[in-house]
Amino acid sequence: MNKHETAEILGYLSAAYPNAKVTKETAIVFHDMLKELAQDRVYEAAKEMVRESEFFPSPAQLLKSVARSQGLLSPSATVAWQDVLRQVQINGTRAIPQFAHDTTAQVVKAVGWRDICMSENVDVLRSNFLRMYKDMAVDIDRMRLAEAFVSAPNALEGQKALSEGSEG
Repeated sequence: MNKHETAEILGYLSAAYPNAKVTKETAIVFHDMLKELAQDRVYEAAKEMVRESEFFPSPAQLLKSVARSQGLLSPSATVAWQDVLRQVQINGTRAIPQFAHDTTAQVVKAVGWRDICMSENVDVLRSNFLRMYKDMAVDIDRMRLAEAFVSAPNALEGQKALSEGSEG
């Protein structure tokens, strides 16, 4: 996105959240964080935030919304657990499971597929899986966001570009 497109997104958000104060510095940070994204994706993320949140979104919330719409973020722990149970029923220990999302596969690998299939205490297994999944998903999602959207952000460069009138 260019500066003008970032300003349009901030204008839309300001109209939805009239009590929010959008300063020049706020615009610089938003542009710095969102400039690598297509305006239509960020606009859809902004609309999602307006529908779901009572508060003005941060750049991180918009980035996560875009990533979620592209299937980059991990599903909820409950959805992942359902995927694991489905694979246990389909494959058991006789085949390598194919999970809908990589985060689920990584947690299953950490727990051990055979241990999951052979567990006699499903409640304890579920509890351990959900706890581990939530922790690992945070790290995996953070890494995916950085890889997908952030190309060495530098707020000082963003501020310089805006003050010089560059389209950045």
